[in-house]
Amino acid sequence: FAVPSWGIAALGIVGLCMVLSLSVCVWRKCLKKKDKDKEKDKNKGKEKKGGFDTEMDGGYIKPLKDEGNKETELSDNEPKQEEKLGRLHFTLDYNFTDNTLVVGILQAAELPAMDVGGSSDPYVKLYLLPDKKKKFETKVHRKTLEPNFNESFIFKVPYTELGGKTLVMTVYDFDRFSKHDAIGAVKIPMSSVDFSQSLQEWKDLQKAEKEEVGAHCERRKRAELGKNKDAHYNEEK
Repeated sequence: FAVPSWGIAALGIVGLCMVLSLSVCVWRKCLKKKDKDKEKDKNKGKEKKGGFDTEMDGGYIKPLKDEGNKETELSDNEPKQEEKLGRLHFTLDYNFTDNTLVVGILQAAELPAMDVGGSSDPYVKLYLLPDKKKKFETKVHRKTLEPNFNESFIFKVPYTELGGKTLVMTVYDFDRFSKHDAIGAVKIPMSSVDFSQSLQEWKDLQKAEKEEVGAHCERRKRAELGKNKDAHYNEEK
């Protein structure tokens, strides 16, 4: 049975149409998949980079706040390292016969430099709270951050009253013509001390309030005032 020529042509046209249809379907499927991938990337819009969230928008990277991961956030409330103010070496002893508290100021160490030249002129002022009636001071040691005082001071106080008092030892930087800067202080509640034996100890200095005018400066002002009065009296004569 011979197939006519027009039949062969018809079969060829049908086969070509089928190939074209299949090609169009494949092309449309690929195009749809590509559009879907683009939409997915646009909606996703986030990626982790260096511990921070970033949003991709046309090649522009914009940082986002990561509220979920607290470990990646820098905290401003982290405790700052305390400033070192130095240490004080002292002794405590109570004389039960004389009812006296004997305080020995031995030395200070690692004091901060309070003067422009990188040094300090330290001295120690000590008293008992709460009355502060009796105050003592060591000698001023010039231009040193490691002064050796080796001085003793006696407070007359009955042992029955000693437990309610607190010994305050404050290290100052002496200044001849201005306020004396308080470097740091040590506070010892007498109720925490075992006076059955002598105590010798190093203590770190803690932040102390600045005193208006040091006693050394106050004495100098009184002396200068006395000189001015004498000079004025001599002029009147």
